[in-house]
Parts: sequence; structure tokens; C-alpha cells
Amino acid sequence: MNKGLFITIEGGEACGKTTQVRKLNEYFNNNFNSNDFMFVREPGGTPLAEELRKLILNYNEDKPLPMTELLMFCAARSQLCHNLIIPALEEGKIVIADRFYDSTIAYQGSARKVMSAKEILNLTKLVIGDLKPDLTFYLKLSPEEAFKRKTGLGELDRIELEGMNFHKDVAKGYDFISSLEKERFCIIDASKTPDEIFSIIKAEIEKHLKKSRVASPVSKSEDENSI
Repeated sequence: MNKGLFITIEGGEACGKTTQVRKLNEYFNNNFNSNDFMFVREPGGTPLAEELRKLILNYNEDKPLPMTELLMFCAARSQLCHNLIIPALEEGKIVIADRFYDSTIAYQGSARKVMSAKEILNLTKLVIGDLKPDLTFYLKLSPEEAFKRKTGLGELDRIELEGMNFHKDVAKGYDFISSLEKERFCIIDASKTPDEIFSIIKAEIEKHLKKSRVASPVSKSEDENSI
């Protein structure tokens, strides 16, 4: 059992996940000792995993087959978990991940239809053992609304460019896994304003921190005195 707290942020394209991760980063940097938390992203986080990220999201010369894509995500996750996440949790840190295996269930499972959710969870266990998030925020946004938002975004990656039916299946995947594991999922209406969403996320995290007895907020002066 890990001593730390593992938090993941999930959702389909254009749900505002990046904005919330940025807000969380500011919140933790302003209110916690820098040694108490760590932010990571999937795929990525280590040099090898970042190289895999480039191949997964942007490699079009030899487009990865669905099974290849799934295994590349798993390879990147293995590097990230064993090199960064697991050691940090064992040290009692708070780890905040921008995506984790729920994304694989939604994208490669429900949308790509490579494997069932159960098969992906079994594969995940082979790759990273019993590690699972303590708290997952699912920013839920309809694919139709997401497509409207995407028109204002910059260059899109290979997965973001998939069509409406693909992203509808992604949403179904998230709805499925969040209905199975209600105890760890906090589902948030992503059509709310960024500040409203962040207020919900912040309150839920602070509630979990009190229960888990992991790190708690400190004042800037306390943080400076601890260096």
C-alpha cells in the first residue's frame, strides 16, 4: 500500500483538462512544499516515454495499428510508473497525472475496440502491478461540444483528429469505467466555467488529503523555512 496520494485527471478532447492541470500546478506550487508533490503526463514523463509520445501522437508515415498503439501506451506507462510514480508514492508524495489507464480503456478499448475493458485492466496489471489512482477527476463533455471547442485550438495530434463517432465511443468508454468505479471517480460537468471546475477539484483534493494524512498546505514562509 502506497503512502502517498495518486490523483488522475481524465476526459475527452477539448474538455478543459489542460487548463485544470495548469491551475492545479499553480495551486500546489503556491500552497505546498515542493518536495511533497509531482506532476506527470501520459504518455510521457521520462525521456523514453516522451519519445514514445511523439511516435504515438504524431507519427504518420507508418501509422500505428490499433494493437501497436495500445502496446506503445503500455510501454510508456511502464517507464513512467516504475521510474517516477511508484517511487514518489512510496515516499509519501502526492502525484497528479494528466491521464492514466482510464484513457486507454476509453480510447484503445471503447473507441479502437482493441480489447475489452477487462482485458485492458488485466494487461495494465501485468505492466504496472496493482497501482491504481486514489482519486480520478473525469471532466465530462459531450463530443458535440468538444468539436465546437476544437475549432479554436491550434494544431491537433493524430488522435485528436479522429472523427465524431470515434469520440462518441471514447465518451462511452469513460462513462463505463466511471460507473464501475464510482468510489474513486469524481465526475464534473466540463461545460462549467474553468473556475467553477477548479473549485470542485480543489475541494475534493483537500477532503482526500485530510483523510489520507498525506501532505497538507503550508504557507510560503513555512515552505521557505523548510529549505
